[in-house]
Amino acid sequence: MRFQAQGAPGAAHATEAFVLFRGKAARDLARLPVPDAALRAAAAAARKEFQGERGETLLLHGGARGRRLLLAGLGDAGEPEGEALRLAAAAAARALDARGFARATLLVRGGPGAPERAAAAVEGAGLALYRFHELQRKKKRQRLQAVTVAPEEGRGGALGQTVARAAAAVEAVGFARDLGNLPPNVATPAYLAARARDLRGPRLSVRVHDRAAIRRLKMGAFYAVAQGSATEPRLIELHYRGAGPRGPTVALVGKGVTFDTGGISIKPAQAMEEMKFDMCGGAAVLGAMHALRALRPRINVRAYVPAADNMPSGNAYRPADIVRARDGTTVEIISTDAEGRLLLCDALVYAAERKPDCIVDLATLTGACVVALGDAAAGLFGNDDRLVRELEAAGKRAGEAAWPMPILPPHEKAVQSHYADLKNSAGRGAGACTAAAFLKHFVGKAKWAHLDIAGTAWGDRDEGYRRRGATGFGVRLLLEFLLARAGAA
Repeated sequence: MRFQAQGAPGAAHATEAFVLFRGKAARDLARLPVPDAALRAAAAAARKEFQGERGETLLLHGGARGRRLLLAGLGDAGEPEGEALRLAAAAAARALDARGFARATLLVRGGPGAPERAAAAVEGAGLALYRFHELQRKKKRQRLQAVTVAPEEGRGGALGQTVARAAAAVEAVGFARDLGNLPPNVATPAYLAARARDLRGPRLSVRVHDRAAIRRLKMGAFYAVAQGSATEPRLIELHYRGAGPRGPTVALVGKGVTFDTGGISIKPAQAMEEMKFDMCGGAAVLGAMHALRALRPRINVRAYVPAADNMPSGNAYRPADIVRARDGTTVEIISTDAEGRLLLCDALVYAAERKPDCIVDLATLTGACVVALGDAAAGLFGNDDRLVRELEAAGKRAGEAAWPMPILPPHEKAVQSHYADLKNSAGRGAGACTAAAFLKHFVGKAKWAHLDIAGTAWGDRDEGYRRRGATGFGVRLLLEFLLARAGAA
């Protein structure tokens, strides 16, 4: 879908449909800022039919040159404006696409906050029409192809940069969703590495480490997870250079378990097919790098995606094994189904050695986080309060909630081992917190935050602008965070 910005449309504006967003409190439809007298009259006559409820749409006919007006409900005034607009734009885009419209104009309120409103409308419309049909013979064609975003009144020049940025975010989320939705026999570690290489450009370099290199890097925890699978692991390393050597530098780490059987501690068969989504943290990191390539903010970002399958075999690591991480820490294996933290711990050490300003990791890490927060928010942990607040605020702006969670001394004590320095599982109690405590050990003095996205990375239904399957959660949150750090937000 193509997005563009322009000023408030005049009477001759070429579009198939105008879209106006109104909430439950805005019931006066007699003075709508639509440059078409016939559509204004139609809206005034239909004011009893439209309540402004969230998700509600009403299509009105009779405009000049065959133009229509779609009213989209924002719901209660108490909802965050950005998220309400995303959801309303999603409902509008689906309604227009279903009726075969090819071009539409989204009208947002001008004045202070207009760029943020424009971005939210673009994200909602673009993300709602995502479809994954790469492996289907019959593909359902998207009909809505071009969307113009304009203020209800005044000039729209200030919206151009914002709309372009939001369009890049939509494309990046689609990239991450595609990676997550692909089957594990396609989206192997080598495939992720190939897609990462596709991102190379003047400011973005990519380096890929194979199984032998992972062993040479002394990543014994990562290597242990990979050793049970015939599928070759990869450590994918990307470096975006948007600032000089002394510019701000952020490290991103994304868990890339391309399929997780649980290993020797094998999972139940029911819903195991969902374990193809266990690489969605890595997909989110790659998605963020995809957007950085397009937006070119003044920041340096190093990204790391440790990618491997977790499989049972005669070569697989076992409960009671003790492995040695890159920093020399020995780890007792309690459960081979607590594998994600083993990939991450070596990647975190590797990232911290390069002394970034901070490290942020994303991982579909624990079922315990799903129990705690469901699909409403990611769990947010960290060792630096300011960094945690930055990520929480970025999540609110993006509509990707991250809920601060504690790492308490008992959680850190719980991962200590009788036979090694640490153990990779402390049982069910406070499972998300003890997993975060385990990761905390490997960042040393670096400022670090961890996002447990196990509940938010995929879903079983279409809802709002989220699609069934991989959601791409984390891409827009990371972009908000990185652009704010770069001073470009």
